Amino acid sequence: MTTSLPSPVRHDRIERAQALMREQGMGAIVVLNHDDYRWFFGFDRTQPRAIIPATGAPALVAFTAEEAEMREAVGDEDIMVWGSVGGQINDVVTRMRAIRADAGAAGPGTPFRVAIQQWFETPAFLVDLFKKVNPGVEVVSSDPIMDPLRAVKEPAELASMAAAQQIACLGMDRARALLRDGTTAHEIATEAVYAMMRAGAERTSTPVYVNVGRETCMLHGRVSPAPMRSGDLVVIDLTPMVDGYCANLARTFVLGEPEERQRSLLDAYAALIEVVRDAMLPGATIADLDALAGEVLGGRGLGDYHVNGIGHGIGLRFEETPASTIIPPHRNLPLREGMTVTIGHTILAIPGFGGVRHEDVYRVTPTGGELLAPYPIDPVVAA
Repeated sequence: MTTSLPSPVRHDRIERAQALMREQGMGAIVVLNHDDYRWFFGFDRTQPRAIIPATGAPALVAFTAEEAEMREAVGDEDIMVWGSVGGQINDVVTRMRAIRADAGAAGPGTPFRVAIQQWFETPAFLVDLFKKVNPGVEVVSSDPIMDPLRAVKEPAELASMAAAQQIACLGMDRARALLRDGTTAHEIATEAVYAMMRAGAERTSTPVYVNVGRETCMLHGRVSPAPMRSGDLVVIDLTPMVDGYCANLARTFVLGEPEERQRSLLDAYAALIEVVRDAMLPGATIADLDALAGEVLGGRGLGDYHVNGIGHGIGLRFEETPASTIIPPHRNLPLREGMTVTIGHTILAIPGFGGVRHEDVYRVTPTGGELLAPYPIDPVVAA
């Protein structure tokens, strides 16, 4: 006799989302992203697809050959099985019509609103196709539903994020050990990723950045082509994932004793981290934290090089709300206890010279930001 495992599907989360859908006049959420899929259903697929109506059971979408494996994972949950792309499209259209009919007439000229996540990894061609085959549907962002639900992390989520951050620390240890005159950024990045994957990372949520010399000015860096030389600044940014949850650890190093200008940047960033961390309280905003960072830099004669956006939300998605460097109104969203937010998102950079960034993930608490996994800010590497 076989014992079936409990379904990983989070019906409690689905019900909370459905309540918000009904409050906001949404007919359904169509899930196309790994992060939403994992949050609702407790596991991931190479192509995550599901429909969650405002009332009633959700439907997971799977290819015919995957049905047996899917049913082992979710038991008696509703699964829409398709054997061809055309069949899948037809089934989705039919299901949307049924959901709309079950919801009742909304009145002449009133569109049926369906929410879809619209962030970096949403397949735009699928959203466009969905609109074409469902002409009576108005597609809107799912953020008003999902942001309030996903912002505050549960203990199990925090544990996965802490594990990811600890793996980032191992990757940073390996990267630091390789810093010497003549080492290439490619070698550092390769070894850091290998160390993190061996330690249990699924993948990285962004490309690994190893920026050398003047390229440390880059806000979104790359693997620099030139080898490191004594005296160079090096910014390393690592983003491993565990259970779908993201880490973010960035550190700046210099090979040999820093010259005066380098030291001023390194010291300033370390100082602003302490000030901003202590102010990461429930009710504070990224605008508040930016203002404090600006005061620290202004007092050190570096105010002209300050870039707003000192932190961003993080979790199943690398950049979650508040994401003020992408969506300016997010600057004024109040933080909530239990949210996970980075400090150190923006580069303190002098054009043509170089830049510094130290970034970590914190949990918002009534006493300030609490590190998920500490890693020293110790930038000087012996030549």
